[in-house]
Amino acid sequence: MYAIVALCLLGVAAAQTSSPPTITDLTSCITKEQNLKMECAFKLPTSTPAATCKFTKDDKVMGSTNAAVMPDPTYKNRANVTMKGQVCELYLNGLEDKAQDIKCVIKQNVEVSKVATVDKKMTATCSGLSVLLQKGTGLFLILFTLPLLSELL
Repeated sequence: MYAIVALCLLGVAAAQTSSPPTITDLTSCITKEQNLKMECAFKLPTSTPAATCKFTKDDKVMGSTNAAVMPDPTYKNRANVTMKGQVCELYLNGLEDKAQDIKCVIKQNVEVSKVATVDKKMTATCSGLSVLLQKGTGLFLILFTLPLLSELL
């Protein structure tokens, strides 16, 4: 009986450590300085080992949270990558006008990635309102403020 329980517990522990991280969201916006800000949200199956993040374009590393990964010289002084909780952020100075595919790569034992096409002309401006609308809470906010506004009239 105890052997069966021990094997089940070992199987659960092995399943938890072997599952890869998942990227839940990859968003981008243009700052008021006309630079790119990308956020790559992810979920980790375990807290150890620590995850690393990097952004690439055309197989060239733009930036990484891993100090051992060197960025391509094109992006060395233009890109900054930081990790805040389970969100990896890229700030890129001097975004090109043409559409480009940028990949977010999260690594914790195994690598997972997600690609987003960024077009400077089509990308939203970073603001409090655009963040609300991107996250789907804009409608929620409107539904709750309308009754308040109707009482003021």
